[in-house]
Amino acid sequence: MAVKIKLCLFTILLFSSAALAENKLPPVPDPMALDADWWSYFKPDEKIDSADLDARIEKTNARLKNSLTGVAAAQRTSLMPQVKRIQVNLNQYSNLRQLTVIEKPSLTPVAAQYTIDEALERFVAWRKQSRETDLEQSDLTWQKAQQTLERKRQLQRRNNYLALSTSDAQRLQRGVELMANRVSLELLVLQNKHREEKLKNARLQLQHMQNELELIPQHLVLSSSINQVWLEEQSKQRAKADALRQQAEVQLSDQSPSTPLGSANIKYLLLVNTGKEVQIATHELTAMRYAMAQALEESDAVQTQNNKRLTEISTQFVEIRQSIKEREEMWRSLTGQTKKFASGQEANYDRVDLELSEAYKRLLNQVDDIDRWMRKLELEQDVGGFLLKLADAKVQGSIGLFKRWQSNTETWLAGSGGKVSEWLNATLVEINEVPVTSLGLLRVLFIITIAWLISKLLRQGLGKLGKRKDGVSASALYTLGRVVHYIILVVGVIIGLSSIGIDFTKFALFASALGVGIGFGLQTLISNFVAGLIILFERSLKVGDFVELSSGLVGEVKEINMRSTLVTTNDNVDILVPNSEFVNSQVTNWTLRDTQRRIHIPFGVAYGTDKDLTKKAVLEAAYEVTWTLNDKKNRQPQVWFVQFGDSSLNFELVVWLKPEAVKRPSAVQAAYLWEIDTKLKKYGIEIPFPQRDLHVRSVFGQKDDAGWSLLDKYKTTTS
Repeated sequence: MAVKIKLCLFTILLFSSAALAENKLPPVPDPMALDADWWSYFKPDEKIDSADLDARIEKTNARLKNSLTGVAAAQRTSLMPQVKRIQVNLNQYSNLRQLTVIEKPSLTPVAAQYTIDEALERFVAWRKQSRETDLEQSDLTWQKAQQTLERKRQLQRRNNYLALSTSDAQRLQRGVELMANRVSLELLVLQNKHREEKLKNARLQLQHMQNELELIPQHLVLSSSINQVWLEEQSKQRAKADALRQQAEVQLSDQSPSTPLGSANIKYLLLVNTGKEVQIATHELTAMRYAMAQALEESDAVQTQNNKRLTEISTQFVEIRQSIKEREEMWRSLTGQTKKFASGQEANYDRVDLELSEAYKRLLNQVDDIDRWMRKLELEQDVGGFLLKLADAKVQGSIGLFKRWQSNTETWLAGSGGKVSEWLNATLVEINEVPVTSLGLLRVLFIITIAWLISKLLRQGLGKLGKRKDGVSASALYTLGRVVHYIILVVGVIIGLSSIGIDFTKFALFASALGVGIGFGLQTLISNFVAGLIILFERSLKVGDFVELSSGLVGEVKEINMRSTLVTTNDNVDILVPNSEFVNSQVTNWTLRDTQRRIHIPFGVAYGTDKDLTKKAVLEAAYEVTWTLNDKKNRQPQVWFVQFGDSSLNFELVVWLKPEAVKRPSAVQAAYLWEIDTKLKKYGIEIPFPQRDLHVRSVFGQKDDAGWSLLDKYKTTTS
């Protein structure tokens, strides 16, 4: 009995869960009442099998059919293509969802041996796979961009649809369009996903093929015999090239400048000649490719001799390929311009002049023929390049380590040298119809550097000359050195720019524009430069002078440069001062004419002090300081009585200093004050300090004796 009850409860629970799940299913999409997440009906959170998906698609088709019932015939006709599109895309979506597993590519194992033909076959297959993979990747990238754009558009369509009322006449049409575009978008997303998987497998296979190509030189087997097929192909290709050359020469001699078709015929003849050039280049390259394959096949017979022949043929192939690459750009440019010209002209003259229309069609056909031969030429270049790698591996394997390194180095230098030369000689800009290249700029920088080095050597020589000869002014040599420096640099710039072909006589307009620019943007810089020249030539300021600026800066002049002057304070702080400040502001130059300077040291003594004793003590103090100038009679230290002060007799020690002390004002002041204080104490002379009397007018409101009595009581109490 209990088992039956449990079974009944389980059955009830099962049916309840099924009913609940049925209630949770999203409704069948109805174009008149689409929810924001109506697509979840086909792609719910839980996984559904293909049968369930097909059943939902059938319900959707039935709902769409019912939606069109009762609609006007004209509207039904306009909606039927969209409904058909929904049905077809839903079926494709269902079929594509079933392809959940994409088979991995079958990777062929690396063979133990390869002949040259087999190696070339593997290379051609790899090249084809590589190009197809690149095209597929490019197309997939474009499709994903379209997918992203379509998502944005679909979001806008959904918002517009949801904004419509249920009674709006446009709701059915907008709903059908919304469903059609969403199904197309989801189909595109699924297709892109499968294409990504296929592309991943293609890249895996491509990498395997690439690894196989890298191993082929180690497993290459050579027969050391003559391949008659290759020899015949060489002869055929060279014969075809010679025949095309003769045809081109005959055709050029038969060309007539006056033709009824004008420029179209001239372009056609030019394209015919270009086509023959491309064919000749293709046949020549093919012949050289067969010759290189034959030389590679025979290289095992007599290694020294045949390796040399293989190297020579490889070099010839590289030279021919290089000459073709130089002409390829011109060929592609010609075909591109002609295609653009002929396509437009053909549309214009299609119904006006049949003869001209046929001429333009012939142009397009000839362009297509050239493009076809260009693809063949590109294939021959790539196949020949692969043979070059095989030949290089064969030659490198048969020589010693040192010779291999030497050969690789020479090859790298030869290739790099050409690229560097091409880069250096490339035109960067044109100035007054003069091309400026990287090599020209390097030449200008080299000449300016040489000028700077010459200027530096001359300034060093002038500095040494000033140290050796006492009669020569160091400041004058410095001024001369700066002027020579500017002149040499200007001459170096002129010579450098002239070396790349720039003519300064044609720069009048540029000079006027530069003058305007200087007047506005470089005014401060030019002002400081001119001020520096004024300072150098006027010689009111020299290197080594001790100056004091109106801003309070005090220090020694170390350098006078183009824009600023370097001033070093006594605290060894370097300060750059604009040159214009020395010209426009007041400057105190303590060492302009004479390096000897007199200073005043003020001091005071108490009233009643003997003046003569004070003088004697202070003069002794002055002579104790080593910086005192005492070898000239008219510049001996003096003591001046200058003022009756409030609490002292005020004196000044007036002393002349030696040249080395002029640039140390603070240290000198401190030294004299130190000695004065020492001597005054020695002679018992008092240095007074201000004294003040305090007068108390009242204490707690009491004056005179009453106030004092209160203070006495407070004093007694506290004690």
